[in-house]
Amino acid sequence: MSRFALAVITLVALAACGGKDRAPEMAQTTTPVDPRCFGGRVLSFKDLVAEVVIPGEETCASGTFQVVFTRGTDTLTTLTETRVGTVGFIGTADVDGDGRGEFFVSTTEEGDAAKGMLFAYTETEAGMGRMMLADLDSAQSVGYTGHDRFGFGGADQLVRAFPRAGADTAWFAYSHGEKKWNSVARPAWIR
Repeated sequence: MSRFALAVITLVALAACGGKDRAPEMAQTTTPVDPRCFGGRVLSFKDLVAEVVIPGEETCASGTFQVVFTRGTDTLTTLTETRVGTVGFIGTADVDGDGRGEFFVSTTEEGDAAKGMLFAYTETEAGMGRMMLADLDSAQSVGYTGHDRFGFGGADQLVRAFPRAGADTAWFAYSHGEKKWNSVARPAWIR
């Protein structure tokens, strides 16, 4: 290509960039995510994918998080939750034994109380939605001091643990069929 042709192409490109129809440049409007915050994670059960995201402009201590459920290239739904505290544990397992995964997201408040909250999601014939979990009963809550931890004690066993005032750590496994938490010994295998 000759220098003349190259100069003409460059001149035409510069003229096109400098035209009045050029879109204004966008300023950075979002606050960068605090590296101590959760940010986002992706997990899946078979072909169902859940992406958990905290919007970048929010603080670690409070705000929202979103769970975006997809299958292949289709977005099934986006659920937005209000949170007090940071996102900690996220996981998936088939805790109700129906062959489809349930998804879990826990949050923990900051400070001495550090109470935890567990959000659960399940897929039904109607689509993705919240899965209601029973609260601890009054006897199980004796000595509750917050600092909840959630995880799996077996392949599909949802486990909750927290230290109790004046006692050892309390361990509970969720029974979907009974719709309640049952006291258990510390599982031998915690994942």
